[in-house]
Amino acid sequence: MCCVSPSPSASATSSRRGQIVAAPGSPRYSGGPPPSPPPIPRAAADTDDEEFGGRPAKRARPESGGGDGGGAADQPSEDGRDRISELPDAVLLSVLSNLPLRDAGRTAALSSRWRSLFDQSVLDFNACQPFPPEEGRGCEWFISAITDILAARPQVRIRSFRVVMYGQGFAGHQGAVDGWFRALARHGVRELGVDMFYTAPTQILPRSLLDLASLETLKVYRCSFPDAELGPAPRLRALRTLELSSVNVSQHSLQSMLSHCASLECVKLKNIIGVYKICLRSKSLARLYGDFGNLTELVVEDAPNLEELVGIGLTSGTAKVKIISAPKLQVLGYLGISVRPLVLHDTVFDGGIVQLRTLMHNVKTLAIQVPFSEKGYTVFVSQLLKCFPCLEVLQVEPDERSISRWVNVEEWDTAISIQCIEHSINRVVFENFGGEECQMGFLTFLLGMARALKVVEFYCWKSKDWTSDQIELMSPIKNRASPDADLLFFRNLEPVSNLYLCHCCPQRCVKGSRVDLV
Repeated sequence: MCCVSPSPSASATSSRRGQIVAAPGSPRYSGGPPPSPPPIPRAAADTDDEEFGGRPAKRARPESGGGDGGGAADQPSEDGRDRISELPDAVLLSVLSNLPLRDAGRTAALSSRWRSLFDQSVLDFNACQPFPPEEGRGCEWFISAITDILAARPQVRIRSFRVVMYGQGFAGHQGAVDGWFRALARHGVRELGVDMFYTAPTQILPRSLLDLASLETLKVYRCSFPDAELGPAPRLRALRTLELSSVNVSQHSLQSMLSHCASLECVKLKNIIGVYKICLRSKSLARLYGDFGNLTELVVEDAPNLEELVGIGLTSGTAKVKIISAPKLQVLGYLGISVRPLVLHDTVFDGGIVQLRTLMHNVKTLAIQVPFSEKGYTVFVSQLLKCFPCLEVLQVEPDERSISRWVNVEEWDTAISIQCIEHSINRVVFENFGGEECQMGFLTFLLGMARALKVVEFYCWKSKDWTSDQIELMSPIKNRASPDADLLFFRNLEPVSNLYLCHCCPQRCVKGSRVDLV
């Protein structure tokens, strides 16, 4: 846990784990002898030393070598020069970047040159309210300490600012938080994280948050987002990543962020309260992730650079999904029988005959929920896959009813032609695989048609013995179109729902939460 130092001096500029990093334009020392700087006039050095403490700074005492084998490193310096201070600024900034922020701040007391170096550095400010509070260090002390720190060095640039609070949060001190954001705007902050962990009442962030012109990454957790309808449009022209989790946000505010942040590339939304419709019009957005279980409508109206659209809660809700214009869309999920109507381009897909203009050739990864408990699920899935003729990766999730109870198993029509299964799908992923007869039927259907298939991954909650039994059951499957395809079993270490943000992305985050069973 990181705590802000109570002192407002330069030696206490942030949390214990905060660090200073060298400015982006400063070259780093890469070995070899550094260039010799011009000698510092003795008078200037004396002035700097007397300014802090009234006496010359202590020089490092060389230790005498012990024994007869003392090397050159053990010999005292002949001229007594401070060789560390003679290093170039770029090298010293690199040294500061590897020191804890508290220690780096203390170097400002060495001389005016070191103080200047500290002011040239870029600051990572990481403040976590002490828990439990000690010696009266509660919310008010915490807020006051951050305010004093930001005011102590107004010229220091701040690259990232993260604050975590609990209890009452900043209730009654919104003006102070507004001052933080205004100060961060002057400091040129690029990354901002606010987490109101177990605070009551719900904290409302001040509107000055929307005026951080230099901000590139914004992460907000467990609080209320400022209302963009009460003033001008957000001025977050450099914002690239937006992440909101358990946040109250108005429909207008989210829509304004998506439409007016011209550099926005990635948006992650989880447990959002107050938004029931998303209409995406963004020239820059490339990735949109979320649970979307409470949405009634998701419309991609004009997103020329959108590449990934993932909403794992779509199949559990009643959302209408319309993808009108997303020419670069490559990853799409989750689609299911409950996602109705599903509009692709300008036509409505209802599980029936697929029209030519409905086809989405650019989609390479598709995640679907197979409604094994619904009558006609084989026809629905077959027709849906026809809409994506160039599909390469198929992620399959069973509906919850088919896992918890017996369902009527339907026969798959092997006489029909599905272009993506026959020619392009090379990887299939089964989520929550339990070996039910309905799942085995779909697996047999895929193995009999997928000629380009290379690997099938099964994610399950079972033991190794159960997995061995499944492998024996799959071995007799005849007429496999890709007999060399690998069948890999993995046991999930945490619920799949916790992995929603990159659940069906090419870089699967579940890799760090699984165990090989075979």
